[in-house]
Amino acid sequence: MELVTVLWENRHYAVIVPVLSLLMLVHELGHFVTARLAGMTVEEFGFGFPPRLIGKQLGGVVYSLNWIPLGAFVRIRGEDDPSEPGSFASKGVFARFVVLVAGSAMNFLLAVVMFTSAFMAGWPTPTTVRVEVAAVQPGSPAEAAGLQPGDVILAVGDRRAATLDDVQRATRSSAGQTVLFHIARNGQELRVPVTLRSSWPAGAGPLGVQLRGQVLELRPVSYPIHEALGKGVERALQLVGLTLAIPILLIQGAISAEAVRPIGIVGMAQLAGQAASAVGETGWWFPLLTLVAAFSAGLAVANLLPLPGLDGGRLLFLLIEAVRGRRIAPERAELVHAIGIAILLALMGVLIISDIVSPAPAIDWGIRR
Repeated sequence: MELVTVLWENRHYAVIVPVLSLLMLVHELGHFVTARLAGMTVEEFGFGFPPRLIGKQLGGVVYSLNWIPLGAFVRIRGEDDPSEPGSFASKGVFARFVVLVAGSAMNFLLAVVMFTSAFMAGWPTPTTVRVEVAAVQPGSPAEAAGLQPGDVILAVGDRRAATLDDVQRATRSSAGQTVLFHIARNGQELRVPVTLRSSWPAGAGPLGVQLRGQVLELRPVSYPIHEALGKGVERALQLVGLTLAIPILLIQGAISAEAVRPIGIVGMAQLAGQAASAVGETGWWFPLLTLVAAFSAGLAVANLLPLPGLDGGRLLFLLIEAVRGRRIAPERAELVHAIGIAILLALMGVLIISDIVSPAPAIDWGIRR
């Protein structure tokens, strides 16, 4: 009974199974489609890992459903024997390059789809923001009018101050004019006339204050598909760019090592469980959709790293082959990849232990009502 209780209390962690299966299915689908288009003989496309549950042959390919539900795989004939007709190794460098890159390309595309879906379903957007005066510049119109740090700007003229941009646009459009500011100070509402300057120093503005905004409420804002797609592509590219920039940001001290520590499957399950819980509590799909997008974009980048055992390692060998004009001996290449896989498996074991000892921190999804 206690075991059943524990499993039920942690049921949200099980969402990692379909998430990982989707990531790997899409990845392997990229390899499968491009291999077929390149004229390679695909012997099996499997969902899950053996032992096999069922399988059916169609068009010379065995499509199988396997007992272990985490992931998928594609078996292409002859990865090392160029003399075998229809084999992976028999094709040119460009064809093999495309097949190897296609997995990560599909994961990037999945990230775009997930981000786009999140924008369509409802992206957390500030609907109520308190705009406060953080500091008043000496000799500014704000100082002359008596504005003080801590004043809450409610409106500028007849324009409601719902965001920082609202205040900035209102003051710039009224530069050189006297405008009535509606503010709140110590629980009282005041109306203060301010004569805005028509020209101002660099880094300043017509009013002469520093503003800060405090988000009081976020609501899901849905975007039409054409806007959501553009925003989805932008987010996916930003995430890939940030991932690639992490080493530089660490060296510069812009981010801490703890903030970007790698996680394994246990850490991914913890984060997926948090996202599933957030979806259940709020009814917003944003947490789960964006997490899947982040995982998929991360997989797209990680899999292209030039490390033995990954597609990036095989791409490195292809580059060497293209430069040398001849292949690396298959037995030597396979030994390097086998060692690389063993190291990766050991690293995964270390990450699992790390995730258990130091669980992934809770994510603030920015959902407040």
